[in-house]
Amino acid sequence: MFHVKHFLEKTLKELNIETDDKKTEKCLLYLEELLKWNKKINLISRKLKREEVFKKLFLPSLLPYKIINKGEKILDFGAGGGISSVPLKIFKPNMYLHLLESKQKNAVFLEHISFLLNLDLKIINKFVQTKEEMEERYDWIFARAVNPEQIPSGLADKILYHGEYTGNKFICEKKVIFREHSVSVLTTL
Repeated sequence: MFHVKHFLEKTLKELNIETDDKKTEKCLLYLEELLKWNKKINLISRKLKREEVFKKLFLPSLLPYKIINKGEKILDFGAGGGISSVPLKIFKPNMYLHLLESKQKNAVFLEHISFLLNLDLKIINKFVQTKEEMEERYDWIFARAVNPEQIPSGLADKILYHGEYTGNKFICEKKVIFREHSVSVLTTL
């Protein structure tokens, strides 16, 4: 049987991410809430089993841990259930994190998670097509399940992309790789 807590602690150690019982419990609670709410509002693929959600979605969200600096502003663009940014926020509570989500049901889930885990998150519930529709500029945009070329130009200096970028609008500055997972740091041409 797959034990999430044991696997999480082992993985955090391999990634050199300091943790404590409180952060570990927040991660486990987030995962449970994500799976519970997913049955009703489809936050992530329903085909994925608990172990797969953890290994394929949760784990890669921790990869940027070493490249995000204290106090940097991050926008999770098309946040969905927050899988790209919420786990990282648990371990880097000093990140300045906004989650942009156009679907009301998903935004309600994100508000619930923010309150339940006592995370300082700003949830923005709207559909954005231009940088003028946003009040701030960010250091980073996190993108997963969103084509980075559809993100309005000028919102951030860099995009952290979960996936293999195949377009021609950005340069891949570097990749952070761990096991079979990678995230790419994209910058404009």
